Amino acid sequence: MEDLLQQVADGSLRGWRKWYAISHAARCYRCGNFLSRLKVTLNTLKLGSEPANADALARLKAQVRDLDQPK
Repeated sequence: MEDLLQQVADGSLRGWRKWYAISHAARCYRCGNFLSRLKVTLNTLKLGSEPANADALARLKAQVRDLDQPK
């Protein structure tokens, strides 16, 4: 079922298998919760897929270098 729900979330599942997975998730609390959280996660990843600007990368690298320095 997890595989079907993953395909529903990413939009690749079609036909009666999609209907079955959505119908099951509507009746099963755990699968419904999994599907809704997976959709939120995928949307968040899609929104965050823009490349970071050079200034942000430079600040991040500086912070990482600071972590590597002994105190």
